[in-house]
Amino acid sequence: MRIASSAMNAAYAQLQTTGQNIANASTPGYVRREVVLAESGSNDSSGWVGRGVDVTAVRRVYDQFLVRESVASRSAAAQDTARSDALTRLDTLFADSKSGLGAAFDDLVGAFTDVTARPSDPAARSTVLARAETFANRAARLDAQLLELRDAAQSRMQSEVSTANDTLDALAAINRRIIDSNGSGGQPNALLDQRDKLLGDLNKSLRANATFGTDGAITVTSQTGEPLVVAGNASKLMLTSDPLDASKRSISVVRGTGVTLAMDAGQIGGTLAGLMKFSNEDIDAARAQVGRITASVAGAFNAQQALGLDATGVAGQPMFAFGAPTAVGAAANVGNAQFGIAIADSKALKASDYEIGFDGTQYAVTRLSDGVVTNFASMPQTFDGLTLSVGSGAPAANDRYLVRSATTFASGARSLLTSQQRLATAMPVVTEAGASNGGDLRAASLDIASIGPTTAATVSITFTGPNTFSVSGVGTGNPTGLSYSPGMQLSFNGWTLKLDGSPVAGDTMRVSGTPNPAADNRNARLMQGLGDAALADGASIIGRYSELIGDIGSRNQSARSQGDMSQRLYDDAERARNEMSGVNLDEEAARLMQYQQAYQAAAKVMATANEMFRSLLDAAG
Repeated sequence: MRIASSAMNAAYAQLQTTGQNIANASTPGYVRREVVLAESGSNDSSGWVGRGVDVTAVRRVYDQFLVRESVASRSAAAQDTARSDALTRLDTLFADSKSGLGAAFDDLVGAFTDVTARPSDPAARSTVLARAETFANRAARLDAQLLELRDAAQSRMQSEVSTANDTLDALAAINRRIIDSNGSGGQPNALLDQRDKLLGDLNKSLRANATFGTDGAITVTSQTGEPLVVAGNASKLMLTSDPLDASKRSISVVRGTGVTLAMDAGQIGGTLAGLMKFSNEDIDAARAQVGRITASVAGAFNAQQALGLDATGVAGQPMFAFGAPTAVGAAANVGNAQFGIAIADSKALKASDYEIGFDGTQYAVTRLSDGVVTNFASMPQTFDGLTLSVGSGAPAANDRYLVRSATTFASGARSLLTSQQRLATAMPVVTEAGASNGGDLRAASLDIASIGPTTAATVSITFTGPNTFSVSGVGTGNPTGLSYSPGMQLSFNGWTLKLDGSPVAGDTMRVSGTPNPAADNRNARLMQGLGDAALADGASIIGRYSELIGDIGSRNQSARSQGDMSQRLYDDAERARNEMSGVNLDEEAARLMQYQQAYQAAAKVMATANEMFRSLLDAAG
């Protein structure tokens, strides 16, 4: 009867455990249980005598290595997925080729076709102004949308930090309960399940390493070794601003003692790392490229406007305004230097911001887009189309400054011309060969470098022979006996004239003010030619815009491929873990029948023993 009773108890424990497995088959984090049995008996003079079976434990079917692999791969998958999803939204922002910045630039250049054909037509001029406004508005709106994507990513980062802190607190509480339960004997299986689930949830937010103690409690650390959970105590994560660039976010660990330690951005892992890379790197790269395009277009058209005359005969005013570069010192700076930043050449601008470091003797300027460092012994200096100077004060050793250049240009983009008459379609001067010239002297080209008070003054060129000439007029100094050769250039009053042909004595060429600027289309043709010109660091605007689209697409495709691969690795690791620790209902159903039969067999043994006992009593009277 003792043997039968122990067998029934064992079978009942197995039935109960199997029922628990079936009931929790869909419970998140549940680890399958199994009953551990041991034979009961003792040795006597005749040898080993069995006394039935003992239930020694109900254990979790668990492999610590598989759990480690699963939570580690979950962190990588979460990081890649978060960045891939964010980049997909960024890619969508640039997906419409008909309403993008490149299309707006094409429309602006195309509008000059009608102005070139009909420079005095108010409608054609107004169309150019409308297209200029469209381009500026799209640039500013695109920059604003990029900032909205960054803000959304940073808001999600804050949410992830809050979730991670809740998880850390829960892990610390579970640790305390596990430690307390050890005194009562047996494994706290439900608590251990909760512990592993919380560890997996934490690794979704950030990469965390766990060390399992003999008492079942875990010590959780970051990738850099910062303690996050020790016994029943949890640290806090905090989303902070970068000390140099307040627009960027970083993660710090706040210990219970109040000590705050910054975490290495490259080793955070999880969703936080993916969002941080998108917010701090991908968005700034896109903003810098959009900003360079905006500044290059604005700078080129403004410069060409300044070299022409509008319909009223006045020198052209700027067509566009855009954001100005700035320099901001780090919070820890000791010096009081105020840097001035000016655009020296819009065609040489890079798609990058800069960091200035001062070691006490020289300046190190780092281009943030590629890490190239240029050292300067003094200021001012001109590089990458910018002029950098110390406006006031002086830097101290180890001071750092952030130069916001390319990422600021698009934010302030707007069209400035409000009247179609202000479009400078004309050049300030015209050339005219003498009517009685006997040779084939001609003006091969006329270029304007600047417009000044004497630009429109009449200048006469008179040939005294086929190889000599003299010049007369305001601003020329009236030189005589100058030597002539075909293709030579003359520069006076802000213009440069290239002469060609074979003149004879008495031939003349005159440069004078444009008589009817409203009907002149020469400067408009030059503006139209900007469409194919190398305006942006050696490339055309459309070329740079295509480069921007390609860069975003490449980042998105790379992140998606990486995300797919890391997700497959996580799925494989989770599948391996589930194969060992998960509940298979078919297998549990088979075990249920097996344990039921065992219980029935034990009951049969019990009934047989009872019947034998009754027979013995009856035989004994």
